[in-house]
Amino acid sequence: MNRTTMLFMAAAMAIGVSVPANAEYVRLGSVDVGYHVDKDTAYTRFGGRMEALRFTASRSDIDCRSIVVRYRGGETQNVFSGRLDERRPVDVDLRGRARIVDNIRFVCRSQEWSGGKIFISAEVGRYRDEWRHDRDWDRMWSGIFGPGPVPGPGPVPGPGPGPMYGHDSDWVVLGRSSFEGRNDTDSNVLGWGGRHVESIALRPIEDDAHCSSVGVTYDNRRSQQLADRRNLERGRLNVYDVPGNQRNIAKLWLRCRALHSYRVTIEVLVRK
Repeated sequence: MNRTTMLFMAAAMAIGVSVPANAEYVRLGSVDVGYHVDKDTAYTRFGGRMEALRFTASRSDIDCRSIVVRYRGGETQNVFSGRLDERRPVDVDLRGRARIVDNIRFVCRSQEWSGGKIFISAEVGRYRDEWRHDRDWDRMWSGIFGPGPVPGPGPVPGPGPGPMYGHDSDWVVLGRSSFEGRNDTDSNVLGWGGRHVESIALRPIEDDAHCSSVGVTYDNRRSQQLADRRNLERGRLNVYDVPGNQRNIAKLWLRCRALHSYRVTIEVLVRK
């Protein structure tokens, strides 16, 4: 074990952070963090008990004065203070190992002028069925945890809406982008395996989405808009074909917002 790893583990122990063996985390959502100004931001969407939480900084190292969990009944716990290094997750146990959380409050600041983001993931462990019985399962959690068996893997028509949930074996899930607020916001999906892509598909998870633009930048630095001003139905694949002479993609950029709520997560898939 090198010195950096030893120091990280020592710091984790000092603030009550642990790294559970064989933990399986699912990403619930994210909060945005501004540049050099502590901002009190709350995350409130949960569907059941959790055994642990994971926080991951994106687009910047992020300094947090505090990350405070408020449990059902009013008890609070400061689960983290310090720096979240970009792309180095920090795992924290919840008091009692399985608690119902009402909200998480972040008082944090980004190290980059453009700001940053903290992704929130949960280890639900043996409580998956509890989430499955939450009233928001069909609207929100099924797209994150997976809806279970989906009958009849068939071809995905394109362009336009595809089958509800699920996708055929030719599609590969590359990641997700979250959009918050009433105005269209931008998201860039970088560093993904976009070699010789035939089609790209977008699938909103929690809500219908409106995307005012969907575009790509190829590895020769040429950019192209694939579609604009399209409404995407929650849970359905929306397919965009990539021109045959330009199929090595370096970046996908989206400009989207939720249609009926504050936040929407869009899953990105490709067919090669």
